[in-house]
Amino acid sequence: MRFFIGESWHFMAAAGLALLIFISALKRSPGIASGLKALRLAAAGLAAFLIIKPSAVFYRPGFEKLALTILLDGSVSMQGPAEKNGAAGKYSASSSWLKKNHAETARAVRTECYIFSDRLYRTDCSSPAAPAPGAAYFESDLDRALNGLFQGGGGERAGPDRVWVITDGLSLGPPGPGGTPGRFPPALKNKIELLGVGDPRTPPGVVIKDFSGPGFAIAHIPFGLKAELASAGWAGRKLELSLKDQDGAVIEKRTFSVRADEEISVSSFTLSAPSVGPRAYRICAGAPGGACQAAKDLTVSVIREKLRVMYLAGRPSFEYACLREFLKSQSAIDLVSFVILRNPEDLPNADERELSLIPFPVNEIFLRDISHFDVFLMQDFDLRRFAPAPSYAASLADFVRKGGGLAVIGGPAAFGSGGYATMDLLSDILPVELSGKPDFDPGRIAQAVPAPHPAAGDAGRREDAAFWRGAPALQGTNIFGPLKPGAKAVFNYSTPQGDEGVLVAEKTSGKGRVIALSGGDTWRWKLGGGRNIKYTGLYGDFWSRILAYLDGTLDLKKVSLEALAHGGFIRPFRLKVLNDSYVPPGEDEGVNIDASLKFGGKVLPVEFEPAARGLYQAQVRPAGYGRHRLKVRVRSGGSFLGSDEAVFEAFQVGPDFVPSDEAGLIKAARENSWNYHRLKDAKPRELLKAMPAASSVRNEVYRFEFGSSRSVMLLLVVLFSAAWIWGRLRGLP
Repeated sequence: MRFFIGESWHFMAAAGLALLIFISALKRSPGIASGLKALRLAAAGLAAFLIIKPSAVFYRPGFEKLALTILLDGSVSMQGPAEKNGAAGKYSASSSWLKKNHAETARAVRTECYIFSDRLYRTDCSSPAAPAPGAAYFESDLDRALNGLFQGGGGERAGPDRVWVITDGLSLGPPGPGGTPGRFPPALKNKIELLGVGDPRTPPGVVIKDFSGPGFAIAHIPFGLKAELASAGWAGRKLELSLKDQDGAVIEKRTFSVRADEEISVSSFTLSAPSVGPRAYRICAGAPGGACQAAKDLTVSVIREKLRVMYLAGRPSFEYACLREFLKSQSAIDLVSFVILRNPEDLPNADERELSLIPFPVNEIFLRDISHFDVFLMQDFDLRRFAPAPSYAASLADFVRKGGGLAVIGGPAAFGSGGYATMDLLSDILPVELSGKPDFDPGRIAQAVPAPHPAAGDAGRREDAAFWRGAPALQGTNIFGPLKPGAKAVFNYSTPQGDEGVLVAEKTSGKGRVIALSGGDTWRWKLGGGRNIKYTGLYGDFWSRILAYLDGTLDLKKVSLEALAHGGFIRPFRLKVLNDSYVPPGEDEGVNIDASLKFGGKVLPVEFEPAARGLYQAQVRPAGYGRHRLKVRVRSGGSFLGSDEAVFEAFQVGPDFVPSDEAGLIKAARENSWNYHRLKDAKPRELLKAMPAASSVRNEVYRFEFGSSRSVMLLLVVLFSAAWIWGRLRGLP
């Protein structure tokens, strides 16, 4: 029992003072019998006692009920079957388990229940409501749900004493590095019980869960690919994993033994790409020597850190000066250039050691060092002046066959005028037929006309006829014969006399490419930009695309959007961006990405975050069930780099069984000091044992308010009445 006083000490002091004054006066009153004094003192004392509003509380020892919160996953994956060939869904099985065990749980603890998806939805523990079909719960955000319970997880308030999370683990974004829920705040340690719903057993077979690689790889530099393989029902057998290139050739094979009935295997491969461009790879899994039972494809964008260019000119010219200046201005190009100022037949009439001009290093360029370059530019160069010419022509042909790019630029000493027709090894790789006699016409006026060819590129986008009619004409061309089989025109030309011909042609030879340019006067386009602003950049556009074609980077898209592997309904996308030099842009280039998601007449913005140089990633949440179109447009500075789009479908869960992600839930439990149980085996009584010890409390049994008691008030009246009657009988006032 405890005694309480309802008024403050002011009332207590006043009541005590009044009682003392009354006692003092009572002592000084003569002729009053002791019994009457005692009666009056008792009445006054009781009145003073009641003024302070006293009460007596009686307690019984007991324990306070702990708080338990149950979170039920409301994601769309929970609507699928709980078992193979089963009729009941995972959400239905979870709801039935809650209903069945609610009474037992409620007797032991204070229980609250929520459905969690994009946020928390309060529900009745005895009859959990199904998620509304129109709510379109695609992903369940466990992090947000727990932070909602614990106000940020930092201990700002205690939250419930324990949380049970019922989920299949397939949709618990945002994911951590392993694709499963990441680490949570330490405040949640030892407070969570994960209850896995649904059969976690994978149907027998082999599945490649992921096949990933870098966004960009550097040519000739090793890079890694990683494959994650899930097998079921293969215990005691062998699996073969094959990595193949885009031509179907096997790069590497791995054979390993499967020990467990269900097993996850991760294999890493290290390889390099011999040339730039998009490189397609396939990973294939199956029995050794048997057919491929599971496969996954991957495309890696192979780029060059630097484009190594050899530029060789047979004589000084405006073209050599302008093109050399352009190449040297490109940060992504390593240039080595030579121009012939003295031919072998020139007689200086002096000792070689006395000359300021070094001898032309023809053997070093054509025979020793040619393999060090990616692109070889040969302008107006007569190979016949340097014996033995067949060796140099053979070296050029071998350079192209192994993947190099060769551009032959015309002039008075090139093509037919340079005797190329007599050099079979060189003429065979050229895209045009050559004349056996001089074919250079210095007075021929050529008005360029772009052909429908990718190498026309940005120049070809200036497609209106008026633009090209007004472009500076080129003067002096080699007259080509017909295109060879497999060759294509990049630019044609017309003359004022109505003649037509091929200005630029291309042809593939082995792994490399060859460009033939019939004239060496493209420098006039550069001067034209000074006279008319609309031709500014035409010269640079033309040569950038020619080099990109020769190098193979033209096959790369400057803007490329690709979908990444996903396990839930949030779709991860990766955006790869290359600048005009076909290298990933730097931070100072100001890349601007305009991305939007179109669905059902709605257009929603999408935010891409930088992941690495030239790489950006976005987590795209579908806006509903059905087809979505993701579009991106990319600019860098004032230049439009390109656009791309991806289409994907967001489906409602069908009748197909999808095993629960038990491995992911176990991993999340281990990393966060939680516990994991299978729902079908979980017993509330056992789960409740993990609750913290309950605090002992004193439960109030009875409260006696003296001022509200009729008996006490009656006693007060009786005392005052008896004292008054006694005094009257004694003749006292």
